[in-house]
Amino acid sequence: MGYNPGMRILMPPLMLVLFVSPMIVALAGARVLGMDHVTIQRGGQPLDLTGKIVTEALDGGVLLKDREGVLWAIPAEQIQQRSEDDKPFTPMSRAELSARLIEQLPGFRMHSTANYLFVYNTTPAYAQWCGALYERLYRAFRNYWQRRGFALREPDTPLVVLVFDSRESFTAYARSELGDAAGNIDGYYSLQTNRVAMLDLTGSRSRPGEFARATSVSQINRLLARPGAEWMVATIIHEATHQLAFNCGFHQRLADVPLWVSEGLAIYFETPDLESTRGWRNIGGVHTLRLEHFQRYRKRRSPDSLQTLITDDDRFRHPDTANDAYAEAWALTYFVIRRYAKQYHEYLQVMADKPPLIYDSPDERLEEFQRIFGDDLQAFDAEFLDYMDTVR
Repeated sequence: MGYNPGMRILMPPLMLVLFVSPMIVALAGARVLGMDHVTIQRGGQPLDLTGKIVTEALDGGVLLKDREGVLWAIPAEQIQQRSEDDKPFTPMSRAELSARLIEQLPGFRMHSTANYLFVYNTTPAYAQWCGALYERLYRAFRNYWQRRGFALREPDTPLVVLVFDSRESFTAYARSELGDAAGNIDGYYSLQTNRVAMLDLTGSRSRPGEFARATSVSQINRLLARPGAEWMVATIIHEATHQLAFNCGFHQRLADVPLWVSEGLAIYFETPDLESTRGWRNIGGVHTLRLEHFQRYRKRRSPDSLQTLITDDDRFRHPDTANDAYAEAWALTYFVIRRYAKQYHEYLQVMADKPPLIYDSPDERLEEFQRIFGDDLQAFDAEFLDYMDTVR
């Protein structure tokens, strides 16, 4: 079974074009007033939104976060009415959010854990297995970074995971966000909704000789012990790590975080230790598949590969270069955590402080990296490659 490298952080096209230039963006961070109410035109019908305005453009366009945690990028011309009251903004409670999700997804059921809400139409056993796995990751992720001095924040609401029983049901949901790409992936984290949407991977391969749907936790565990099954868990963990990073203070949604940072971090946590009931005993261990791919890439790697990885995210988005970019992002993350841990932590804090919808130029990205890791990028790259030659 081929390994699926592809996690997708989804940024809807509207979010990309709402604010054309950073020069026209005014941040709303100083706003301390009550709830914002915005009525927009959507599908020929008025839609009433309630939440808080996170960012406002000088032309009147806004980025609003509603009480579910969904981000709405609203161009000025779509706003029909706007008002504000003196009631403080509060995210939905667990009960409110649960009811809202079931309303949005008729026929789905709810599995609740300490930190998550799983909304599913697959087997209860798979939802329960996912719940246990996600909670293990949650504890491991927070423990790992807290031991290294990061002050993590708690998510505003329970984290939401949607689990679909079939390719058809997953694609029907994901098409509105992903378009035609929905049929080519098994899961994604949405920057707009703050939710992970994923297939029941034990049932997504149904041809003879492939994986069949498991109906009990013991069957799922046996399935994942089979050769070739590790990619399924890696896919789940990759998406879940993104969700944690955007909710625990590492990144802000819709901020200009280079993909090598967000992808490298997710891949660093990607492969769990399924033999440990407590979580991960080997966080950040050598990712054999990524290492092997990076070693193959080395033979044709261009001299400016590190610079383009830092300054331009296009390599992650093009099918001809995506696997190389993912492998190099993992390798660079692995290297800096081991050789430049202090500087990497400083760099992560810079990423965490970035405001939404303001985008850096390639030169600004490069200057930011060099300011923290050193001016001589060529020498840094040589050290990086020499180090990776020793990794086994």
